[in-house]
This record gives sequence, structure tokens and C-alpha cells, in this order.
Amino acid sequence: MTSHLIAQSLAAQAAQPQGGGGSWLLPLMLVAFVLLLWLPMRRQKKAMAQMKQKQSTMGPGTEVMTSFGLYGTVVEIDRDANKAVLEIAPGTAVTVHLQALTTVVEEEAPAGDEIPAEGTAPETAGGLPAGAGPLETPSAEDRPGSSAAGPDGETPREPGQRTD
Repeated sequence: MTSHLIAQSLAAQAAQPQGGGGSWLLPLMLVAFVLLLWLPMRRQKKAMAQMKQKQSTMGPGTEVMTSFGLYGTVVEIDRDANKAVLEIAPGTAVTVHLQALTTVVEEEAPAGDEIPAEGTAPETAGGLPAGAGPLETPSAEDRPGSSAAGPDGETPREPGQRTD
């Protein structure tokens, strides 16, 4: 009889739903997986399109910066071989891969075109106000409290030297 009761209780447990509500987990995980794959690819595609647009505007004479921080002027671009020749100093040219050209350097307005504000002194080429000379270090006689003779009229002495 006990085996009959055990069989009935097992059959009753099998008929009841187990855990319930887990049917939403699989679609949610699939959506998360698709988003994790799609968003980075979308961001990368936008970056590549932006890079292609910048590279299409580059031509000889364009000031550029490479991905490793080298500034130069484009001398020649060979799009078939993905190479660009940059002049980094007068008479010095380097060949780089076209994808290394990441930034077109924008020309800034020269500093001389700015109008000084009212009440400010115009600056000289060295960045000092007009009329200001080179900085001078005051001599020992010019500094207060540090004359050739001490405050009592005595000659200066080395630290730790006794005054007997």
C-alpha cells in the first residue's frame, strides 16, 4: 500500500507546474545578446564613416596629425596603396599608412589679430607688457634685511659660527 501512495504522490507532483514564470528569461537574454553585438558595431561603423569623410577632404598641403601624435603636412596621397607622404620638417618626409591620419589640424587665427581690451597694456613679442624690461634679480644690498654688513653693523658669518 505504501508503494501505491508514493506512486500517487509522485504523479501529483509531476502534474503541478514547476518554477513557473521562467518563459520570459530566454527572450530577454536573446534581446540583450543582440544589443551587445549590435551597439558596438553601429558605433564602429559611424567612426569609420567619419574617418572616411575626413580622409576624403585631405589633399596635398593639408595639416594633419597621425594616430601616434606626429604632425605634418600632406605631400602626396596614394589611395590605392593606402599610403600618405607627410612632410614633418623642411626637407624631411615620412610615409605612413592612410589610416594613421586621424585628425585634420584646424588653422587658428593668428594672435596678432586680437584687439586688446580697454585698460590693458599691449604686449610685446616676448609676452611682457610694453615697457617692461627683462627681469632683474636684486643684489644683496637691494634686498631688505640682507646687507653686506649684519643688522648690528657686523660682517656676515657662516651658520653655526660663534660671535665671541
